[in-house]
Amino acid sequence: MHVFYQTNLNQNQISLSEDESKHCVRVLRLKIGDEVDLADGKGTHAKAVIIDDHPKKCVLQITQSTLHTQAESSGRNYYLHMVVAPTKNFDRMEWFIEKATEAGFDEITFIESENSERAKVNLERCEKIAVSAMKQSKQWYLPKINALQKFTDVIKQDLPGDKFMAWCEADDTALINQKINQLTSNHITILIGPEGDFTEAEVKLAQQHHFIPVSLGKTILRTETAALYACFTVKAILTM
Repeated sequence: MHVFYQTNLNQNQISLSEDESKHCVRVLRLKIGDEVDLADGKGTHAKAVIIDDHPKKCVLQITQSTLHTQAESSGRNYYLHMVVAPTKNFDRMEWFIEKATEAGFDEITFIESENSERAKVNLERCEKIAVSAMKQSKQWYLPKINALQKFTDVIKQDLPGDKFMAWCEADDTALINQKINQLTSNHITILIGPEGDFTEAEVKLAQQHHFIPVSLGKTILRTETAALYACFTVKAILTM
């Protein structure tokens, strides 16, 4: 069944956006009477039937609606917040968003640190990629994507739960998998730095605000690889 994204599923009849209508009618060649699935990105999964197959304003009649919990949607019972310094080539961040959404995470905040290579982020583009990945993987929750913020501003926020900082100089005994096995809550925040890593001053500041430095292993990973590795490690441990 094809999944379409619609932010408001509180009505009996809804009209798809022009982009979604075009995809539904012209690309997938769906027509009046065909059934589709709808997701609002907030846990609602609706079933609907096409009652007007206009290629610019396809109208659907909702026949059934179910509100899923995050655990029901993804099989996860934890909240994962990734805080990442975006790469100069943003295609690599887009790749991360796509794959991490498929794997399952809840929130991403982009940060500008001392060694950052990028000071702008296209949030609309990021959300489109996340929506597409959510639909493809048939999940019902859309990750929250936050605007670029200063490293110091994010660090000083009262972020809940367990907080980790991926750092190339972290002690080999502080492997991320070991720390994930010692969680004190189901809310996890993981900092991933730029290609030049965090500075010593940034690491010290993060530690002062209760971020625990962790190692991702002996090899040096690209930013997007490190971020995805962290996501997969958390999922592999906590969904066993």
